[in-house]
Amino acid sequence: MKFLREPLLHFLLIGAAFFIIYNMVSRPGPETDSKSIVVGAAEIDWMKASFQQRWNRPPVPAELDGMIEDYIRETILYREALALGLDKDDGVIRRRLGMKMEFLAGDLLTPEAPDDEQLKAYLEAHRERYQDPPLYTFTQVYFDPGKRGDATIADAESVKAQLIAGGEGVDDPGSLGDSLMLESAYADKDEREIERLFGSVFAKTIVGLAPGQWQGPLPSGYGVHLVYLSKVYQPPAPDFSRLRNQLAEDWTQDKSKELKEKFFAGLRDQYSIVIEQPASAPEAASAAAQSE
Repeated sequence: MKFLREPLLHFLLIGAAFFIIYNMVSRPGPETDSKSIVVGAAEIDWMKASFQQRWNRPPVPAELDGMIEDYIRETILYREALALGLDKDDGVIRRRLGMKMEFLAGDLLTPEAPDDEQLKAYLEAHRERYQDPPLYTFTQVYFDPGKRGDATIADAESVKAQLIAGGEGVDDPGSLGDSLMLESAYADKDEREIERLFGSVFAKTIVGLAPGQWQGPLPSGYGVHLVYLSKVYQPPAPDFSRLRNQLAEDWTQDKSKELKEKFFAGLRDQYSIVIEQPASAPEAASAAAQSE
């Protein structure tokens, strides 16, 4: 039924669930009003189950007694801390409670599994996330400004003319330049790999070159280069059938985040928020003078 998919109905149900949970956890039990502690059967069953899950066996009586004593100790210290008000204005406790609230919201705000139409629309909206990048095959000739000084650019232009004239007859173009602790030729590298090797300026220049001709001099973090871009491989469009499981996971993650943000926005709207700005240095000095 369509009305079951309405977001408003979801938020009403979630709000009701939070109200019930809040009353369950905030209502003091009979033992919290006195100095009595009741270790109930449910708590003991939980201890046994936790031990079983961790050690793949049930606890022996001495181990169970130890867990019960730990529970009693923790309960006593917790109550005494509350009695002293140690939970007030404590940033660590505030953060932990906030995280628990977020986890609780995450459990309640689980979106329905998406269908193929939703996933195809999601793929179209986030195509760049799933599109493999272009791959570049190129040769570079390096010129070291540290060795050549002011003649670096002129030397590069001279070698460029030599390479263009030689065409396919130049067997080792890299030998016409200076040595560098990198290869002269690279095959099928994407922009990120090129950036890692030569720096961002060089990588951005490479991806804008037209293949099939010597170009440069081009700058990098090392110096200048002549570059011959021989091939650009454009990968095919993302394959929906291959990506479906990943798309479903990403869609669910994004949708859960969206629902939590909407839920928080609804909670925030219930508060009147005032943000006081600190006084500027002259204002603070004036206020301090007036108080003396």
